[in-house]
Order: sequence, then structure tokens, then C-alpha cells
Amino acid sequence: MQRTLFFPLILVWFIAMIFGMSASPVAVRVISGVGIALGIPAAWFGLQQMFRKSPTLILNESGIDDKRLGVGLIPWTAISSVSAYAIRNRPIIELWLSDESTYVSRLPRWQRMYAPIAKATGHSPFMISMTFLTPGFQPVYEYILRFVQAREP
Repeated sequence: MQRTLFFPLILVWFIAMIFGMSASPVAVRVISGVGIALGIPAAWFGLQQMFRKSPTLILNESGIDDKRLGVGLIPWTAISSVSAYAIRNRPIIELWLSDESTYVSRLPRWQRMYAPIAKATGHSPFMISMTFLTPGFQPVYEYILRFVQAREP
């Protein structure tokens, strides 16, 4: 399903940006240029995620490894609590780490820059989006709760 929708959306986006570059108002050309500059890396990241051969999220007795975070295995002993919520019907699992700075230093640069913003807004920088992942939110969250306590609101 993801692959079916991804390519037509990227094609429509790219055509819209090219036509926008030749539009007469300068503002439309600037917005199109920004759209191309931001969209190409986003499309590249999306393609990498879609064609990944290995699992995106690995849960086992040792800990949790979300390949999208890029920090490697986070052992259960490093996670102090976990919380879950949904943004526009997209389930998110937040990991609250006891020694957050150790793992923040392993994040990719753009996520390291986001970490203080997440903290200031009362969120963890270690968020796992469960959109498009199998077996789905509920079984994954229940498995995590076997090893880590839920965070008090």
C-alpha cells in the first residue's frame, strides 16, 4: 500500500514544483524552489525506508532497536518508562530513557537538534511512529510493557 501511493505522490509533487518554478509571481517560484530543496531529501529518505531489507523495528528480550532512530539497541534497563498517544490517528510510542544524553549523542544531527525542543514541550526525542508497522501498535505496546512501566501522566 505504501509503495503504491508513494510513487504517484512524489511524481505529482515533482511536476507541481517544476511548473511552479516557471510561474510568474516570484513568491510561487521561491516556494517551489524551497519545495524542491526539501522534497528531494524527503523522497530519498522515504525510498530508503521502503526498500529496506531488514526490519524497521526490532523488539526482543535485550531491548528495542528502531532503525529510523539510528541509535542502535536501547536495552530495557536504559528505559525508565514508556508512554503512548496518537497524533491525527497515528500512534506514537515515546521512550523515556534514564540516561538520555548518552543516546541523544548517537542520534543523527537533525534529530539531535530537535531533542531540546522535544524536551521543552514535554516529549521525549525517542519517539517510535507505529504507522505502517506490523504487527501494529497494540501488540508492540503490550510487549514493551512487559519490560518497562508506563509513564504516569
